[in-house]
Amino acid sequence: MRVPSSPTLAWNDRPRSLTIQASLDQVVADAAHRNELRLAYVRSVVLLISLVLDGLVFLFPKPLMGQDQIPPTIVIISFCATLVALGLVHSLRQEMALSTLRRWQVVIPLFDGLLLWAFITNIARVFGESQPLIFANIAAFCGLMAVSGGMRLSRRAAWLTTVLALVNFAYGAMLFQASLAVGLFAAVTILGTGLLGLWMATIVRRHVKNEAGRVLMERFLPKTVVQAAFEDPLSLVQRPQKCQVTVMVTDLRNFTQFAETQDPQAVLSFLNRYQGLLVHLVEGHGGWVDKFMGDGMLAVFGAPEPLDNAADQALRAAMAMLAEVQQISPLAMGIGLHSGPVVAGCLGTGSRLEFTVIGDTVNVATRIEALTKSLGHGLLLSASTQQQLQDWPLVSVGLQPIRGRHEGLELFTL
Repeated sequence: MRVPSSPTLAWNDRPRSLTIQASLDQVVADAAHRNELRLAYVRSVVLLISLVLDGLVFLFPKPLMGQDQIPPTIVIISFCATLVALGLVHSLRQEMALSTLRRWQVVIPLFDGLLLWAFITNIARVFGESQPLIFANIAAFCGLMAVSGGMRLSRRAAWLTTVLALVNFAYGAMLFQASLAVGLFAAVTILGTGLLGLWMATIVRRHVKNEAGRVLMERFLPKTVVQAAFEDPLSLVQRPQKCQVTVMVTDLRNFTQFAETQDPQAVLSFLNRYQGLLVHLVEGHGGWVDKFMGDGMLAVFGAPEPLDNAADQALRAAMAMLAEVQQISPLAMGIGLHSGPVVAGCLGTGSRLEFTVIGDTVNVATRIEALTKSLGHGLLLSASTQQQLQDWPLVSVGLQPIRGRHEGLELFTL
């Protein structure tokens, strides 16, 4: 008889993929945000110093500049630009979504371009052609603007700052009536600086992709294992760890017969939701999922990092599973717990490696889970696990034979 479809089986794995993609996007956003904030700090410091100097020049034009007076527009523009720069620092100190940051990466370079244009205009009005070194300073500022785009992790931003820098330089060269040869040489230098910014953006983006890869790998492996893989990969391969753990093995009852009556896509969607719940509960109690075996799962509490009260945490996770799985699954589940030593490390050679735990403890946990069906209990745990628990109302189900072992084990249940 066909089992009727339910909302559970209509579920798909899109929310999970969106969560992973959002995590990866957030890594990029965080790095770009930090760089933009650093640029904002530098901009604010430069403008504050410039404001002080402009104020002194305005108040004491004769001793400082050798002129009778300086137009007040220099101080006014400097003051307004400083206020805007400080406002940008305040805004960038807040949390910001990637879409919002991308808009800022266009608006802020445009502000910088306008600021540079105002600086060139005012400096030309004050000095004209009498201070040729000022033109060199303008070229330097344009070069800084061109290279700043590379820190924004965006090729679009890098090209935008380069174009704005070249436009401002051309405007300055026209006002200061620079020779064609000097103008072309400086323009090529600024363009090269902008291209260097593009190259910097590529390098930084590659670094950010590595961080994004780290975030993605943490979806599959413990964080300590991922950290070791990135910082010292040889130690991860060459130095397996011996750990005292509690192993959890789960399985769904009659899943094979159930899957025969369902559309394969519906079965996959159901498993995605079911396994997502198990991962959430295991990780919420300090464990990690070693692997899924179809509808079965192997989870470990206490490796590769020690976990206080690993047996208690495993039992709490098991109780939560029995309570919550029945809300989303038409099938009952069995859970086996066993505590003992395992070796945690990379298994395999050549191009295929898998981080896992191996040892008799894992095999016994698998055998205990298999007995949940014949003994009619949803949860069974070994005496070694029971001895590590604190104040749990457990009931012995007697000494049970364990397939593949000469001696039986006393098992317990709630």
